[in-house]
Amino acid sequence: MSNFITVLFYGLIAGLATILGIYLVLAKESWARRNSIYLITFSAGVLLATAIGHLLPEAQELAPDALIWFLMSFIVFYIIEHGLILHSCREKGECPVHPIDKIALIGIGFHSLLDGVVIGVGFEISFTLGIIATLSVLLHELPEGISTVSVLLHSGYERKKAVFYSWLVALATPFGAVASFLLIKNISQDILGVLLAVAAGSFLYVAASDLIPEIHKKGKFANIVLIILGVLFPFIVKYFLD
Repeated sequence: MSNFITVLFYGLIAGLATILGIYLVLAKESWARRNSIYLITFSAGVLLATAIGHLLPEAQELAPDALIWFLMSFIVFYIIEHGLILHSCREKGECPVHPIDKIALIGIGFHSLLDGVVIGVGFEISFTLGIIATLSVLLHELPEGISTVSVLLHSGYERKKAVFYSWLVALATPFGAVASFLLIKNISQDILGVLLAVAAGSFLYVAASDLIPEIHKKGKFANIVLIILGVLFPFIVKYFLD
C-alpha cells in the first residue's frame, strides 16, 4: 500500500468515526449521549499519552523550539474555543444549550481539519506514529460527532441541515490528512517538528479542556480505570508495531 493510499485510508476511517457518532444520535440520541462518556474517558487518556509521550518527544527531536510551539498552540486553541465555540453551562443542574452559529461551526471544522493534518504528518514521520495519531483522532472523533449533531439539533437546526454541517465537519479530517500529506513532502524537518508540537498542544487541550471536565460530571470508578487504560493504549500499540 502506497503512502498516499495509507494516509487516505486512515483519514477516511477517522472521518467515518465522526459520521458514526452522527447517526448514533439520529437513531438513539439518549443512549448515545449516555454511553459516550465511557469512550470519552478512554479517549482522554489516549490523547494525553499521545500528546506527551509520542508527539511532543518526536517534535523536540525535529525542532529545537518545539516546546514554545506546543505552549502557543494550547493557548491559541483556548482563545479560539473561548471566542468562537460556546459550550453548554457547566453548573450543576440543567441549563439551556447556547445557539451555535456559522463561526462556531468553522471553529469545529478547523479542529477536525487539524486532526487530519496530525494523521498526514504522523505517517510522514513513521508508520507507527501515523497509526497512533489515527487511533487518537478516531477515538475522540466519534464523541465529537455525537456532540456536534446533538448541539446543532438542540440549537434549532433542521435535521437535514444539522446532518449536512456535521458531515462537513467529518469530511474535514480526511481532507486535512490528504492535503497535509501532499504539502509536506518538500518541507524541512524543523517545520514537521513544529506541526507535531502544534498537534500535541491541540490533543492536550482537547483532553484537558473538553473531555476531562465532561468526565467529572459523571464521576464513576470505571472512569478511573478507563483513563488509565487509555494512557497505556498508545504505548501498547507502539510496543507491538515497533
